Amino acid sequence: MSKKMCSENSSTSKKSGNNPNLTNQSGVQAARQFDFPRYRENAAGGYIEFYAYDPEKGKMRRKRIKLNRIKGITNRRTYARRVIKRLTEQLNNGWNPWIAKDTGDLIVFEEAIKRYEAHIEKMLASGYFRKETYDGYKSYVKIMREYISKKRPTYYVYQFDRKFCVDFLDYVFIERNNGAQTRNNYLNFLRVFSGFLVDKGYLKSKPTDGISPISKRLYKKERECIPLEVVGRIADYCREKEPDFLFACYLLYYCFIRPVEMTRLKVCHFNLKACTLTIPGELSKNKTTQTITLPKKVIQYGIEIGIFSAPIDDFIFSYRLKPGREEIDPKHFRDHWDNVRRALNLKKEWKFYSLKDTGITEMCDRKVAPRHVKDQARHSSLAITDIYLQKSANKASGNRDIIGYDGAL
Repeated sequence: MSKKMCSENSSTSKKSGNNPNLTNQSGVQAARQFDFPRYRENAAGGYIEFYAYDPEKGKMRRKRIKLNRIKGITNRRTYARRVIKRLTEQLNNGWNPWIAKDTGDLIVFEEAIKRYEAHIEKMLASGYFRKETYDGYKSYVKIMREYISKKRPTYYVYQFDRKFCVDFLDYVFIERNNGAQTRNNYLNFLRVFSGFLVDKGYLKSKPTDGISPISKRLYKKERECIPLEVVGRIADYCREKEPDFLFACYLLYYCFIRPVEMTRLKVCHFNLKACTLTIPGELSKNKTTQTITLPKKVIQYGIEIGIFSAPIDDFIFSYRLKPGREEIDPKHFRDHWDNVRRALNLKKEWKFYSLKDTGITEMCDRKVAPRHVKDQARHSSLAITDIYLQKSANKASGNRDIIGYDGAL
């Protein structure tokens, strides 16, 4: 190699970015780091080499361009000078050999995630998202960050591609050992997040397009109905060991109130004289105010443990599942259920929410009119639900079939 060429390479190599061991940089500036190209020769021939930051590896990585196809040492060195000049210009302008696009268009992935978090926080504050919806999205983001940290360093939005999504879903389904439904829930989150990135102009298309959920026909529902004799054992145990939790079990079994709705119910929502419970729209899943029937068994037990003696603005479940001023997390019900499940050695498929499925099944088996069951359950399709809501909207009192109803719990 000529002295002139060696001198050129020696002076340019002092520019910032010539550290091949640099691993802790982040942001777009990291992708712009490089070591100036140099021409080298060995027994195998001539080549150009330089280092540039590889976002996939999270460090500087060597790039080699072989020039053996150029015959003659003089021709090869002349050609190398032209290539080095062109490469240097490209590198100075933000080109990166490990990225399929110019670094000038790069968006830092963590910044995109933070913007998404700000978006869902605004949606919650504005009332467009329910608290459980917001909590769900926050949980998905947390696990995605966990995956990035443990399995797949991801620095820029362009790396959020189809392979990322497929591998992340495998991580959720296989490595974290979640069920098929959970895997499908994460796929739905990735679709929503992809749509957000497209809307903001970070991506041109959704990387989730073409990724299919696991068909519901191919997996067994994790939650099962509980045999009635087991339901009786649960009632006996709770009456002795978990009396306050038993009232939550009653509301789920007889009234089909979702756990998250239970945490928002107050004493004032109960009409003991009419044997009804009204769930305001702002507290319910479908944002519609609905009135259901309270069986006398539920009312009598609530009176027995002092639920309806509390101030009317108290939540019926607060600290230790007793009435109080503080709203609790639905996780409290799952924790109490886990205590019951361990004490009675119940199957893991028998979830707390299984009481709702079991209660509806028993009510149907006990020949309660189907339309009354659907009214009470509030879980039919929107079209059918609207019909039943219209019929029950002006009810002055609870349904007679359900008021006197006494099931296995």
